[in-house]
Amino acid sequence: MAVPSVTIEGSSRSSDIPTGLSDGGHRGWLFVGAALLGVVALGVWGLTADRGTPATVGTAISHDGGSVMAIGAWTIDDPMLAMMGGGGDEENADQFAQAGMPMAPMSQMMSDAVPEGMKRVAVELDLVAGDTVMRFPGSGMTLDVDGKVYRPYSTLLADEQLQPNSQLTAVVTFEVPIEVEAATFHLGPDAKPIDVDVSMGPDGQEPATHDHDE
Repeated sequence: MAVPSVTIEGSSRSSDIPTGLSDGGHRGWLFVGAALLGVVALGVWGLTADRGTPATVGTAISHDGGSVMAIGAWTIDDPMLAMMGGGGDEENADQFAQAGMPMAPMSQMMSDAVPEGMKRVAVELDLVAGDTVMRFPGSGMTLDVDGKVYRPYSTLLADEQLQPNSQLTAVVTFEVPIEVEAATFHLGPDAKPIDVDVSMGPDGQEPATHDHDE
């Protein structure tokens, strides 16, 4: 298409300026482009902020069309101490020594014994599905402690999905170092993280834990 030639008065030269692309038009398109980039940037920032800032116990977060809330987290009493009646370490050690069974070998014989230097913690969840099936594979759940990721020791889930508009209470347990007090729970790789405090036992009581090396 031929481009009209515009003669500038007082000059023999001509400037090839496409029809309809005035300076005002350029500025308008630049403004529209900048606005669109701003909207996209805000959307990306919103997604990043939503996933990056951890929620807390008692706060519902969105997941797969529904919502999830951690309603509690605690350290589980060591099953070995429960079996021994919850007495003090020295008292229990003496009792087992008198029976000819030191505590360390005894703990190794228990099928459900907590590994040395570790403890079990639980995270209780309230899951509510929206208008579609909500999925939450147990294999995707993790507990993050200072950058180290722990997979579930067990999951008390009736299923790994919820039918529309239904609800489920679930408990997920992990084995972590005995000194751990704070951790971050992830329902899945794309789920918003949830900060949990696992320093205490159920109902805020001092947990019954035992390092079998001691």
